[in-house]
Amino acid sequence: MFNGICDALHRELGELEDKFASGAKMNGQELEHIDKMAHALKSLATYEAMTGNSGYDGDSYARGRSRMTGRYVSRDGGYSGYNPQDDYNRRY
Repeated sequence: MFNGICDALHRELGELEDKFASGAKMNGQELEHIDKMAHALKSLATYEAMTGNSGYDGDSYARGRSRMTGRYVSRDGGYSGYNPQDDYNRRY
């Protein structure tokens, strides 16, 4: 999802990388442009992870909330949140 947008952002960032790798100085406008593109990529990746459209085939960190408990659960249905018993077991 949003592959065309992500590809365009990566191309633009790559062109800027080449420019600055060759010794060019970065101005404030370019820095702001880079920041906005990086933020857009991060936002799109977050959106895709939250909606389950990331296309990631392996184990995923993406999680959702259980309809019954409201707690975060992994995609395979296991609970993936904080468990106070874990802290107790580590201390004793």
